[in-house]
Amino acid sequence: MPDEASSGSRRPRRSLGQNFLKDQRVAARIVRACGLTSERTVLEVGPGRGALTRLMVGRCARLILVEKDAGLALDLMHRYREKPGVEVIEGDAATLDLAEALGPDDQGVAVGNLPYNAATPILFNLLEARARFKRAVFMFQKEVARRLAANPGDREYGALSLLVQARSQVEMLFEVPPEGFVPKPKVWSAVIRLTPLEKDIAPQDPGFDRMVHALHSGPRKTARNSLSQGLGISASKAAALLEAAGADPGTRPCCITPLQAADLWMEFSKDLAD
Repeated sequence: MPDEASSGSRRPRRSLGQNFLKDQRVAARIVRACGLTSERTVLEVGPGRGALTRLMVGRCARLILVEKDAGLALDLMHRYREKPGVEVIEGDAATLDLAEALGPDDQGVAVGNLPYNAATPILFNLLEARARFKRAVFMFQKEVARRLAANPGDREYGALSLLVQARSQVEMLFEVPPEGFVPKPKVWSAVIRLTPLEKDIAPQDPGFDRMVHALHSGPRKTARNSLSQGLGISASKAAALLEAAGADPGTRPCCITPLQAADLWMEFSKDLAD
């Protein structure tokens, strides 16, 4: 039966972007940020060697571990097979139906040290099931975390910021140095907490996401010219749409708020329908 030592002997796989958390003080801070209760279901993404897992076993009603690495998933199955309420799913959290994994009635908490090379797809997959989650506490590469938490008008604020903040509140919690991981990455990481909005700002339409990316296709240009370029429409039409949404056509795309983007989509949709 593999124990924690044997799991710890498994070498990180570069192809999966594995950097295992080893700093237990950081792990404890992440778990505290989850606000666990004994009746809550927790879904951990990429438990790896179990730095977070071991702190959560027995502290929640159910602990669902989603691990893509087959060897690590097997280790976790053996290690926790006698622990009631712990389930291991070998699968890719970027494509797995997370609502189905959670179960029919639960509203859970998601947590994880996300691999750098798959963090954004995993985040957006979680947001698809956001109605089923109370909150999520995730570790990202620091630069990505700063973009997620940036305010409109900040240099880091872009399409990613807008799309996530139109669906959830984002809080930057703390940064983690490379020394907290094995192997040591070349960059810093940061932990953020996401709380799904009670009412989405983003319309339930994939066209909204495409429009936001179009708006930010030329981030150094004016919103008018960037939107014109991204949507393939005239600058005058782009200006008219922005003005109807209450946005200044001469501002930068980074200054367009999620609410203005939602109004812009409404105006653009009406224009398409005409």
